Amino acid sequence: MSNKSDAKVLVEEKVALSLFLDALLHEPETETLIETLEAEPAIEVVAKTQTIPDIDTEQQTETVTETKLQQDEEVELTTETSTEESLQTDSVVPSWANEPFQIMLFKVAGLSLAVPLDGLNGVVEWKDDLTEMPGHADFYLGVLQHLGSSIPVVDTARLVFPQDKLKELAADNPVDRITRIVLINDGRWGLACDDVAEVVTLTADQVRWRSDKTKRRWLLGTVVDHMCALLDTDAFAEKLVSGED
Repeated sequence: MSNKSDAKVLVEEKVALSLFLDALLHEPETETLIETLEAEPAIEVVAKTQTIPDIDTEQQTETVTETKLQQDEEVELTTETSTEESLQTDSVVPSWANEPFQIMLFKVAGLSLAVPLDGLNGVVEWKDDLTEMPGHADFYLGVLQHLGSSIPVVDTARLVFPQDKLKELAADNPVDRITRIVLINDGRWGLACDDVAEVVTLTADQVRWRSDKTKRRWLLGTVVDHMCALLDTDAFAEKLVSGED
């Protein structure tokens, strides 16, 4: 009985995580293509009525009606096809994903993230000896002195979680859970994480790539098999510099 209950809880957790990742991936920056199409005035095709010899008025009306219905159907079909093609081709797939590539998995506050190895500059142990940075946002944890460089370290969880989830981290003390710092952007930034997992090899079809309309430019996509979000390290670094989402 206990095994069935545990299995049910595990399935529910996976479903919840999948929905959360999907929400991260598809939160639009602007209105979606479908919403735009619905907001635009409907296209009405009106056939011209012409006087046709030897055809009575009733037959003329039927001819015009049939023509208009046929044209309306063609417009609707064209719109549906255009929408489907747009939704299928607006995914952003980086050029390096044309070949098999490797990612490193890590965890932040229970969420699995990953970075491409090409964007990874090392992993260092968390020693809680960072230089404090007064006056900065709460996700800045301090400055790490590493190999002669001063590297700002951020609490990754507070940067990747949406606003409604951040409430759950309100009383969280990151120092109690952080064990590693992931270095990105040529070692200019450190992402604090709870744990570092394995390195895996993927192909492009194993990633659900983000849309070019997605709000979170730093999110490359989600890896369904590993239930994790794949970060664009360069875009994430830009986010840290600009302070934008």
